[in-house]
Parts: sequence; structure tokens; C-alpha cells
Amino acid sequence: MKAVSRSILDAYNLLLRFTSGSLKVSGPDQAAGLQERVQIIEAGRRDDQNLLEEQVNGPGTSRYDFDWPAAELYRLRDTWLTGDQGQVFLSDGSLFEPWVRPYNLEKLKICRPLKIGAKRITGPVFHLTGRNHENRGHFMLQHLPRLMAARDYLKSLPDYKLLVAPGHARWQARYITWAGLDPSKIVEGTRGTMQVDDLIFVPNLYGKSSLCPPPFYDELSECAASYPVENGPGRPLFITRRDAPDKQLENEERIVEILRSKIGPVDVIRLGDYPLPVQIGMFRASPLIIGPIGQGICNILFCKTSLLVMLAPGTPENQVYTSAHGSQLARICGNEAVTFLSNEPAPSRGNWTFPEERFAMLLDRLLEQPEAARLKTSAS
Repeated sequence: MKAVSRSILDAYNLLLRFTSGSLKVSGPDQAAGLQERVQIIEAGRRDDQNLLEEQVNGPGTSRYDFDWPAAELYRLRDTWLTGDQGQVFLSDGSLFEPWVRPYNLEKLKICRPLKIGAKRITGPVFHLTGRNHENRGHFMLQHLPRLMAARDYLKSLPDYKLLVAPGHARWQARYITWAGLDPSKIVEGTRGTMQVDDLIFVPNLYGKSSLCPPPFYDELSECAASYPVENGPGRPLFITRRDAPDKQLENEERIVEILRSKIGPVDVIRLGDYPLPVQIGMFRASPLIIGPIGQGICNILFCKTSLLVMLAPGTPENQVYTSAHGSQLARICGNEAVTFLSNEPAPSRGNWTFPEERFAMLLDRLLEQPEAARLKTSAS
């Protein structure tokens, strides 16, 4: 159900479509109220050759390259933010172009600010919301790096606030703590309009790969080392999507049976059953993280020496999901990783099955590799 503030904002914007001119967009060079502009990220590129992929899946599957753009931190005076994504408008009414990146403006639903009744948030305020803020995987992989990029700047200030989307402060506080920042700085926004006198903004740091510069992920993985891990090696973890609204693996139980028949005990877990500190400890102790593509796989970010096996629908020529949030993320943090493709077409976001004979064949190939030596030990 929509909040009253959002319903009013939507009605106002519907009226504007008929009575107002086209939306004005301003880049940093033309930005009204720009107080400071600091380059914090240089453009870069990562070239990776994952030989384990080639050993299991065959020739031509080992390379993955991605790049990211240079990025700046902006400090803006007299801004207006709209909706739970915090769309950034300047004092002259224009939309701040860096907020849009890397998306196409024409594909976004833009809500102009309704200044009457706006919630005022005194600054300095760091903008920590945006697209997909409600998804834990996206928050970890796309929004936390923005905060970490601004961390030194924020710590140089006598005081600051972290603006998050309404209704998400409780769980996002745990991730902010994990990243080494102070969760007491959090303030929730609104689904309507917010007036922010002193805004600190870092745009999205990723390009087409949806991955940010690797050092942020490696550092987040190091942050997880401060969480307790049970004595001794953990058991392999299968991350279920049975509680997910879509992309469920329909023959999951049978896939787990095959897995257990070849490597021994495997714990099937629902991430929602465990608080974040427990998740971090479980993942770091486990020799194997396996499961269908989805949010839970992003938790490989907690690990340093594990093996990730991500199950995904599609064929090498026509992958349903081309996100790099699995194998590449795992390798950035020092883990081994491989993707098992179903080699069958599948609908986007729909439930799917993994052919059991193919799974068994790929798993046998994996177990022949030295990277899987610890799994053979657990089966004995």
C-alpha cells in the first residue's frame, strides 16, 4: 500500500505532465548550489581468467573483463529529494544528472518535488538510497561501495547523517556496521519530498557489469573477518530460494540429493532464518557455497577461501541472467568459483529446473579438480 505522502506526490506529478514544460537536467558543470566536487574513483578495468570455469565448462568460458567509470563526490546546497529512491533535484528545479547514472533517463519514472509539506533534513547528509535499495544483494554490492568511497570524507566532518529509504533502517544498520561505519548516524527518508540543506552525494560506481571497483569488495570481505566463526571447518551450504517470490529452482530437492550423494552432508539454509552476524560466520567457515542465482549468492562477499558454485538457467550463447554477482564477485574476494549453466532455455524471472544428469556430470568434473579437494574430504 502506498504511503499518503507518495500518493500525493504521484498526483502532483500527474498534474505536472499536463501543465508544466519538459524536465530540465543539469550536469555537475551547471549544477546550482554545488559547493564542492572531489574525484574519488579513477576509471579502471579488471581482466580475469578463471581456469576452473574452463576445466569444468569447456574452452572459451574462462575470461571475464569489466570496467567502471571515474566518479566524483558532490556536495550540494539547497536540494530536494523525491521518493524512497531519493531522486536529487537542485535549487533551480533541475534533476541532478549524476543521480541518473548509469541508467537511461527515458526508462526511469521521475517524480518532481512537491515543496509544500516536504520533510526537512538538516545536513550534512550522505545520500544512501537509490534504485534497488530494498534488495539486500543490491544494497551490499552497489550502495555500500558508495558509502565506503565517501567514508574518509565523512569522517573528516564534525557530524553527518546517513539518509536511507523509509522502512529499511533496521536491517541496513547491520550492513553499515559490518562496513565499519556508525549506524547511529542513520536517518530515514520519506516516500514523498525531502528538503536537504547540505547533501553529500556519490553516484553509482558500476558500469554495465553491475560491479563496482574490486577494492571495495575485497575490503568488505576483510571486514567480515572480525565476526566470530565456529571452531573447525563448516559444512557445505546450499542456499535455497524456496522462500523467494521468483526464480525458484523447482527440482531443488533432487539437486540437493545428488549433491549429498557425492560430497556428504550439506546444510540447506534460508538466509531469512539467520541474523547477519550468524550468516557471516556460517559463510566464512563453509568450504562450499552452492545454490541457484539470486540474492543469497551475493553473500560470497563474506568469504575468502571458499568455493562458489552458482546454478543458472540458459546456455552459453543465451544466458538468462548475465549478472557478474556470482563467480566474478567470489574471485575478487579470493575465492574459487564456477557457474553451472542448465544448457536449456528458461523464462526471465520465472521458476526453472536444472537437468539432473547435467548437474551430476558437471559436479563430477568439478570434483576432479584440485580446487574441490576439501569437498572430497567431507564426503569420506
